[in-house]
Amino acid sequence: MKTIDTSTLKALIAGTLLGALPAAVQAWEPNAKDLDKAIQTGDFAGYLTSANAWLAPSGKLAEAPLLAKLKDPVFANTLDVRQLIAKTGADKLAAFAKADAANPAFLSWLLKNTQALDLYLEGCVPISLRGREDNGYSLSTAPLEIWKKILAADPDAKDGLYLKVAIATSIAPPGSGSPGAGQAKVQADPVSRYQHFKTAHKNKELFPSFDTLTVWEMTKVVQSGASNEDLAWGRQMINAWRPDLRFNELVVNSTSEVWRRNSPISHDGSFKNVLAGGGKCGPRSSWSVFICQAFGIPAIGVGQPAHACVAYKCANPMAEPQPGSAWKVGYGRGWQASKLEGMGGVEFLACVQDRAHTAEFTQVEHLRWLAAALTTPAEATAIMEIAHKIQKSLAEIKTDVTASLKANEADKEVTAAAKEATAAAKGPFKVAAGTTKIEATAFAGMQGVNVFDCFTGGKQLNFGKSVDNSWVDYSLDVATAGTYEVVMKVAAANVDQVLNLTVGATEPVGVKIPWTTGLWDMSPAVEIKLEKGPQTLRVSAPNQRSVSVHYLELKAKN
Repeated sequence: MKTIDTSTLKALIAGTLLGALPAAVQAWEPNAKDLDKAIQTGDFAGYLTSANAWLAPSGKLAEAPLLAKLKDPVFANTLDVRQLIAKTGADKLAAFAKADAANPAFLSWLLKNTQALDLYLEGCVPISLRGREDNGYSLSTAPLEIWKKILAADPDAKDGLYLKVAIATSIAPPGSGSPGAGQAKVQADPVSRYQHFKTAHKNKELFPSFDTLTVWEMTKVVQSGASNEDLAWGRQMINAWRPDLRFNELVVNSTSEVWRRNSPISHDGSFKNVLAGGGKCGPRSSWSVFICQAFGIPAIGVGQPAHACVAYKCANPMAEPQPGSAWKVGYGRGWQASKLEGMGGVEFLACVQDRAHTAEFTQVEHLRWLAAALTTPAEATAIMEIAHKIQKSLAEIKTDVTASLKANEADKEVTAAAKEATAAAKGPFKVAAGTTKIEATAFAGMQGVNVFDCFTGGKQLNFGKSVDNSWVDYSLDVATAGTYEVVMKVAAANVDQVLNLTVGATEPVGVKIPWTTGLWDMSPAVEIKLEKGPQTLRVSAPNQRSVSVHYLELKAKN
């Protein structure tokens, strides 16, 4: 038998033992187990360290391979999770995870949902290029708390359009925009604000462009300081009183209906009062923002030297003012005189145009996040050079930054959907026992009035604001002479409006038009005397504000 020396025996034993041990520990790879552990234990700092190391690129840093990596599901998710932890803070995210029994489940859903993370993180990116380049911003856990509550209230908020509405409401809850006239005294709960816009969307009350908004654009809708009740009223009011302003989604033009004066009534807590009483540039700016947001149009208050106005996203970029640009500034001077979102108007316009290139914007921001994850300055710089190259390749949108729809020009108010009425020579209407109903547009003659298509079908008449000597005539054939009561279905958004009724050469009878807040209602009954046979009833408007009329009713007084 061959004898084995002691050294050889030790080597064999060592080899056997090593063979029984697991293979050498391999480099860390992203995995659900470690992510769940970080959520349960709050060790987001450890996960962040591992993610930073794993994300570090190997080999030559070239554009095509990097962009391909951004499309890899595991890489994309790990980069997003890393960005959320880094910007929120590992300690703050850990505290959030432990603050409520429901929070770990919410984080587990969020951190494994790359689409939701992308929408949230891109929606939180500063609007200014300087803010994006500095990359010094941080995120709070407050939006996560709101988001969790919205998801608990509505499972539909987990995907599609309503996911974007939920995220936007979490980032920019009610009242987080600029304060101003008409703001609610108590701001709406964020969950109720989400539900308000979801319901309005399902009921097709919002304009179609709402479906195409980014999360950041949606924040400029849902953050409205108006009450949910006022937002619903704003849509109903335009639909009833001025449906022509729905054309091209240009409800912002209703700003010209806010009487430019010191309002005789308080604006406190209601946009109904802003429209009813009027106001100078501040209240008019607040109105512009509010009525856009009510229909789902992003809008922001704008400061100009000794003036306030509005910036809004227009469904038709070729509309005035500033044709070519989707974002417009109106009711003041142009972009060059504007301040908003902490920057000048020209800079703001360039920044929103950057965001309009959604695919490239996403690439640039994700490359920025990747550069921030790297510890080697040379690699981070190389990645940012690729990001800057993509950004510089974007085509600039040309527009006249000095153009605007000035306040005095807007008061002339020419709307493409409004049609000046023409004499239709309708009638005569036989006035006999009972009630005689006459459609407002069934006139025999007219001057200075408009005909609108009713939102609910049919036609309506509109006496425009500041129009001298506007009137319509109705041809009557009266069966029995006597006293008749007249009522009209009207919509008036301003206070103290009057229409006059005249028969022949008689003195006008004034009808005090009720303040209907722009919704349809009946005027108080007034009495007129009618002779037997053919005659003409004239309805006229003194130089005043806009009043819409649906129909008239005449009834013999017993």
